[in-house]
Amino acid sequence: MSSENCKLNGLSGMEAQLAYTSLLKLKKSIIYEQSKEEEGSLKEFELQVDMMLSILGSKLEGPESQSFSSVEDLTKLKITFTGFLALKPNLEDRIVMTASLGQNELWSSANLYRQLQLLESLTRASAPWIDAFFFRVSAMLPPNKRMALIMEHIVPAATIDPSSLSSLSGFVDYTAIVASHCVARNSLFPPAHLLSPQLYVLRSYMPTGFFVIEAKFFNPSDHIPLAVCDLFACGKLLQQVLRGALTNGRDWIFLLVKLNNNYEWASYQQSSMVQLPTTGSLGGQPKSSEPDLISGILAFWIENSFVDLGSDDWFKPFLN
Repeated sequence: MSSENCKLNGLSGMEAQLAYTSLLKLKKSIIYEQSKEEEGSLKEFELQVDMMLSILGSKLEGPESQSFSSVEDLTKLKITFTGFLALKPNLEDRIVMTASLGQNELWSSANLYRQLQLLESLTRASAPWIDAFFFRVSAMLPPNKRMALIMEHIVPAATIDPSSLSSLSGFVDYTAIVASHCVARNSLFPPAHLLSPQLYVLRSYMPTGFFVIEAKFFNPSDHIPLAVCDLFACGKLLQQVLRGALTNGRDWIFLLVKLNNNYEWASYQQSSMVQLPTTGSLGGQPKSSEPDLISGILAFWIENSFVDLGSDDWFKPFLN
């Protein structure tokens, strides 16, 4: 469905409200059958219903539409903080194994470190640092997998509460997908007529979908409400469990968001900040382990972006 072909100017406020309510009822009535072919058709149909709900919710007269950046109090969105994530102890061997992956590739561990040394004397802008880590992770993948990296795509307006038309909308800075070569290619070249083509591919194929939000402030912690809203809105269109990260390129906070069965409220956990060495120390010897630590976490979280923490994760819930 093309967003350009969907006009609401001819609908009164009451008619639009009734249409929105009817679409909500239709969405709840969808039942998936055992047939894979029928299930695929229903998923595509449900996605189109979601897109129509998104258009109605964002265009109707009267609803309160919020951008991610405008949200400060997450409790108003029924999003609660449930605790910190702590790095597991004794990760040295795992970090060494991470460094050995892709050592013959252009973006080896050693070359990532050289690139970070260069960036330290070149720029403090976030994007080049974030890009370097994604390039490194792409070199760590097995031969049958490929990464697709999507920049700044639209997240359609997601309804905050079914009883109202209040919605969230905005942009995602980075979406990293790891999948087969075919699915990764489809992620980069989706049907152009769709309202949010990248999310359509994620919804249709469900490979992975790891979302990274670039922190606009010096301290990424100040940006956590925006990042959680980002994941919450994406989760309403995708999955109940999503992983993501908030970063300025040097400091990384990893986020785990879980939506309830009705996708009406959520909880989230956050890691403590994983930081690169302070300014000037990247040029010293010996080579620090933090770049490999961050790369390892990213690689694992991207491939497990729609599942909860497991025993093989880099993090565990922090217990007081």
